[in-house]
Amino acid sequence: MRYRFLKTGFALGVLMAIMASCNSNTKSEKKFDKAVTVSDSVVLITNEIEHDSSDYTLWKTRARLYLKRGNVDVAFRDINRALELNRTDPDLFIILSDLYFTIGKVDNSLSSIRKAIDLQPDNPAGYLKMARVKLILQKYPSATAFADKVIALNANNPEAYYIKAISSLEQKDSVKALTFMKIAANLDTAFFAANFNIAVVLDAMNDTIAGEYFKKSIQLKPDNTLARYSLGMFYQKQGKYDSALATYNRLIALHPDNAEAHFNKGFIYLTEWLDFEKAANEFNKAIEIKPDYTAAVYNLGRTYEVMGKKALAAEKYREAMKLTTNYPLAIDGLNRLENNR
Repeated sequence: MRYRFLKTGFALGVLMAIMASCNSNTKSEKKFDKAVTVSDSVVLITNEIEHDSSDYTLWKTRARLYLKRGNVDVAFRDINRALELNRTDPDLFIILSDLYFTIGKVDNSLSSIRKAIDLQPDNPAGYLKMARVKLILQKYPSATAFADKVIALNANNPEAYYIKAISSLEQKDSVKALTFMKIAANLDTAFFAANFNIAVVLDAMNDTIAGEYFKKSIQLKPDNTLARYSLGMFYQKQGKYDSALATYNRLIALHPDNAEAHFNKGFIYLTEWLDFEKAANEFNKAIEIKPDYTAAVYNLGRTYEVMGKKALAAEKYREAMKLTTNYPLAIDGLNRLENNR
């Protein structure tokens, strides 16, 4: 498994979630910040609307809540009602842009953001929203330009620097990306994606400081599978097999269905510690979780081969070839067995 950056192409859903979360500024919105987190939040805000249907902020709050829940149709209804009552609040057009983007109407989304910017040119929110959308659309120079406008208005906005970092990374400038990621992480010490991607970039540069950033990422999100897996891979690459196994064991304890962690344990037992029984056990566990895991099936065959169990090895090599047609390693394995008969 290769490292993956938490960037737009990899996790559009994550960025869409970010896009859907806007700051609450009005008194009535703040009143319902806690209500949004409970199951009866829609009922609460609906009761307020029934008492005062002329307060556009109530419609706005409920539209945002519906958007977070994925109820796009009713969110559109509420945001349009809010716009009937007030067309001077740029936040309404920001929410509208999110709704349009959610249903794939990108041009409408961009148009709504432009209206928000026109209403309040000195508000960084509109430029930040535009930077996010441009990043998702892979318009990296444009994303950077809008992020720069955010920074010009608010030099302490961590997301703007992170957008610049991902844009730089996509344009193959890892050094610049690392600089912007570190700024973002310093501005927001709880910024998981920034810390994790710092670790990934440093690891790609063979900088051992990467391990500290992987650990920081885990501190920020202890249940995050990718962060723990990446730390295990980091240790494995460094030849710190005890630490790698301990990391994989912790990952398995948290996520018992993680086939890759079992696979990596098996690979260490097979290639480094030469404990073939344990290797076979881990590969079997990986296959139980993920029956079409070609690499695990092949390496189980490889384990059987070094154990002298040639019939079982041949069986697994053939199974690997069924899973992945003309799998070259399995072909080589069968040829070895044939030549050593």
